[in-house]
Amino acid sequence: MLGLLAVVAAVVGGLAAGPVSAKDRVRAKLDAPVRWQTEPGRTLRVAWHLVDADGRRFRASGIYLRVSRCGTGPMRAAARSRGGGYVARLRVPKGGISKLVVGLKGWRIVGERRERADVLFGFDPPLRRRCA
Repeated sequence: MLGLLAVVAAVVGGLAAGPVSAKDRVRAKLDAPVRWQTEPGRTLRVAWHLVDADGRRFRASGIYLRVSRCGTGPMRAAARSRGGGYVARLRVPKGGISKLVVGLKGWRIVGERRERADVLFGFDPPLRRRCA
């Protein structure tokens, strides 16, 4: 009887913990090096794929590149699906780029209000540099 109670308690405890999101621990991996030296006003191409903690490809719609700009706020660059990964092209801003991360567009409902709730995936290794 005690053994049965232990099994029931373990199952209930596992259910209470909730499901693990498929997006947990997803990272972006570059398919080609980023050309940080690209001059402002010129086009920069960034190609990557997403992988989960086990190295399996992760695919989704609503993917974009979040670009942190030197001296001003971040911007979003549209990404398109290509060959099992994603590609974004963006014009390098005047002050340059300090950081790149991948975004997944999402929404949540709070009461009767709908608001953005994007998920961000970092590159592995991280893509950041100091602003001049």
